[in-house]
Amino acid sequence: MEIEEKKGRPFLSILKWFIPVFLFCLSFQDSAFKVKSWMNSKPLFEGKSPEALENLALRSSRNIASIESKIEKLKPVKPYIVVNTLENRFSLRNVDGDTVRTGVCSTGKNELLIAGNKRIVFKTPKGIFTVRNKQQNRPWVKPDWAFIEDGLPIPSARAAERIDYSTLGDYAMEIGNGYMIHGTLYQRFLGLPVTHGCVRLGDKDLEVVYNTLSKGSKVYIY
Repeated sequence: MEIEEKKGRPFLSILKWFIPVFLFCLSFQDSAFKVKSWMNSKPLFEGKSPEALENLALRSSRNIASIESKIEKLKPVKPYIVVNTLENRFSLRNVDGDTVRTGVCSTGKNELLIAGNKRIVFKTPKGIFTVRNKQQNRPWVKPDWAFIEDGLPIPSARAAERIDYSTLGDYAMEIGNGYMIHGTLYQRFLGLPVTHGCVRLGDKDLEVVYNTLSKGSKVYIY
């Protein structure tokens, strides 16, 4: 779920479109110039002394070692989960990258809710996330938009009707910014984009995922 201010959105939309295109044009022009210059230049090793070639080989080896080190740091050190929002499927994998369980899930429905001067977009974020917290039988504290969406009056912040003990299912895993991997009452909708941004799993899949992932495990969403 993303919340955006309604006021001033057209100008921001233009900037979001123009800036990446402008930067791309600059980078393309610079890359094209470099390629052209390289093609018109002398061969790379022409006129190089043995010492210069040795230094070049040494620098190349150091660069390769540096890149390999960075790649090694990106490798998961714990089991992790991959979520495909296009097909609404998940893949639970071990530290070696082998799939240990796969199945259907539900992700954001990509719908817009206008609440006053705010535009709330119900979509699942994409990127690399981390399991920050795990909890069983976690209650859901309904935000204002849940009442607006249902056409109900918004209760006070401490009202009892904000507490829902069944929506999240038996297990919930926080991945940041209010998003979670959790269960659902609507098992028949699994495989469809129907959520407000969280990732919903079926009961059996959720139990396995919950018991496999730990705090710090990576969550890859695309």
